Amino acid sequence: MPEEDSSSAVDRELVEAAPAWVERTLSDFLEAGEERRALFCSDMTLEGEFGQVWLAITDRRLLVLSEDSDRPVQLHLPLRNITGVRARDYAGNGFLEVVTEDGAYSALRYSRAIAHKAGAASRLLEQLVEKASAEKGEKLPASGARGAVSFRAPEHRCPKCGRVLPKWSQEACPYCVPRGKLLLRIVGRMRPQVRLAILGFGLTIVLTALQLIPPYLPKILIDTAIPDHNLRLLWVVVGVLLAVHGASSLITAVRSFTMEFLGQRVMADLRAQLFDHLQILSLSFYNKRQTGQIMSRVTTDTFRLQYFLAEGLQELIVNLLTMVGIGAVLFSMDARLALLSLLPAPIVGVATYVFGRRIRRVYHRLWRRYASMHALLADTIPGVRVVKSFTQEARESRRFRRRSEDIVSGEIGAARLAQFFFPMMNLATATGYVIVWAYGGWVLITGAGGLTLGVMFAFTGYLWRFYMPIQSLGQLNHRLQHAATAAERVFEILDTTPDIQDKEGAETLPTIEGRVEFKDVSFTYDGMKMALQNVTFEANPGEMIGLVGPSGAGKSTLVHLLCRFYDVTEGAILVDGRDLRDVKLKSLREQIGVVLQDPFLFHGTIAQNIAYGRPNAKPDEIMAAARAANAHEFIMNFPDGYDTQAGERGVMLSAGERQRLAIARAVLRDPRILILDEATSSVDTETESVIQQAVERLVKNRTTFAIAHRLSTLRRADRLVVIENGKVAEAGTHDELLESGGIYSRLCRLQAELSRVRAW
Repeated sequence: MPEEDSSSAVDRELVEAAPAWVERTLSDFLEAGEERRALFCSDMTLEGEFGQVWLAITDRRLLVLSEDSDRPVQLHLPLRNITGVRARDYAGNGFLEVVTEDGAYSALRYSRAIAHKAGAASRLLEQLVEKASAEKGEKLPASGARGAVSFRAPEHRCPKCGRVLPKWSQEACPYCVPRGKLLLRIVGRMRPQVRLAILGFGLTIVLTALQLIPPYLPKILIDTAIPDHNLRLLWVVVGVLLAVHGASSLITAVRSFTMEFLGQRVMADLRAQLFDHLQILSLSFYNKRQTGQIMSRVTTDTFRLQYFLAEGLQELIVNLLTMVGIGAVLFSMDARLALLSLLPAPIVGVATYVFGRRIRRVYHRLWRRYASMHALLADTIPGVRVVKSFTQEARESRRFRRRSEDIVSGEIGAARLAQFFFPMMNLATATGYVIVWAYGGWVLITGAGGLTLGVMFAFTGYLWRFYMPIQSLGQLNHRLQHAATAAERVFEILDTTPDIQDKEGAETLPTIEGRVEFKDVSFTYDGMKMALQNVTFEANPGEMIGLVGPSGAGKSTLVHLLCRFYDVTEGAILVDGRDLRDVKLKSLREQIGVVLQDPFLFHGTIAQNIAYGRPNAKPDEIMAAARAANAHEFIMNFPDGYDTQAGERGVMLSAGERQRLAIARAVLRDPRILILDEATSSVDTETESVIQQAVERLVKNRTTFAIAHRLSTLRRADRLVVIENGKVAEAGTHDELLESGGIYSRLCRLQAELSRVRAW
């Protein structure tokens, strides 16, 4: 298979389905033979407003299109006029600029959501401009003179296509890995079921050999049994034919069941491994992906792979073996006819290659559309109360219909390619069959060669069986592209390396006292804006630290770092003198309990949710934890008590009830470090009082970090740390900070005034 040039490998994800007005505008500019390299939509106008602006790049020009009836073409530049390309990345947005001898033009403005596409487009443009300049015999100035791309330089790039390697694949570029390697990797997963695989392969060989027998029997019948009036030979031929068909039917059934069983077992193992891997991936992985997209890979994509192993793989093996076996028989019977029968082969090969390349791109876009639809479902169904509250049912239905129509158009595009390809394959093989009949008939009639009628009948019988695998392989290519695309998406997850994992030589953290030190801690989520800067403070064992500050100051980030959901960018966090990065994650998190502002309850009973951190807890321990959380009374008011179903995400319970169950869950875990993240912010005053009583029991003899906007809930804290703009603004006791007249004092005063307004 010839290698794709680097630019064609880069622009695959940059081609989107465009609306009709974009296609009409492009048709006015593009010339015959002009190749589109990128066509995608930006989400911002040059003025900084949200809107749709389309960027089109061909091998000859650059176009920027806007849905402006007066001026649909915002920018049109032939590539030969462009001398440089640069992408400027700012906070929250960026610009793609092109430089000509007349000056620089802002071609596109974009939000950070599509910054990766803008970066890919800038690299593609650079390659095309360099190619155009080379054809003119000119040399572009160095990239530094042109204005270097301001995106952060990635650590790894693919040496073949120049594409930035994703974090999950720092060794192999998923866009350059041959499809065959992906499929071989799937086949390699059959190793634990190697006996079943060998049995299936053996049955396939036997079945293929049996299928070579029937076409040869007419030769014996026509050339020997009939001319010699040999009835005994006739009954032998009939008996062999019956035996072959009977054995073939039995072996086909056994082989099909074997391969189906094999496929199911392999996919069950793969799904389990995929889910296991999802459990160890860091939060940053989930922050960048929608739930529906991940679910699509665990369910839909693994099903496609299972179908490939159960059906496609055995078809591939059978067809290849049949072609080789029948090809050998054909050449042994008559080499002249065999050579004529191969005339359609080059046409079939080229057509299959072209079809495979095109359908692969179609499926990439199609799978993304399926994932987008699943993501919409995963968002809308859990949020159905919000949808109904704001009467947005019609809007969500329109969104779903649009995404469903996108899938329909993609499937129709794939069907259009398939329905053009398969009839052409049939025509090519039928042509070869006609040629063999014509030549064989001429030889028989004229007596020009040593060809008998029996050989002719047997040859044509074999020929149909020879062409059928060729046609099946063409159709199988369709399935292989399905499977290869699914494999790419599945292995994208399996190859993702967790950002947070145990380093080599990490120690198990013993039972801790609870001393926590933040030493010059700085952290950034995106590599640009600092969420925390030089945070330093200490919590002693058994001490309660209140974290105070405005929304977005960095309070939750601090506790996320303490749980080691992320690693600090600079500085260190120590627990009992040990750096968190030097201890095993499991041993650290087993000694930390978390009560969130919006506690998450799983679909199951109340008892199962309380015991989530200790699945083997005894009933009396669960009830003791519930009593400590002031939850036992309301639980027993349910008809089923602790066996009451909480519903998905605790939908059957009130906010205060969910919060008390979360506290009970933390009590049962008995952590050494406790994190309370806005544990009472979403409940009424009476419920808050009940929860506060439970919290007071929970924090005894534990190092506690409590985040709260209701500052009254932190009066019992030993010390308060005020965070503002990612820095420690002030620290001290409640009384000390009130007297200082700083940020905390101002916040208390504002809350007191707000309380008086509410009371009035």
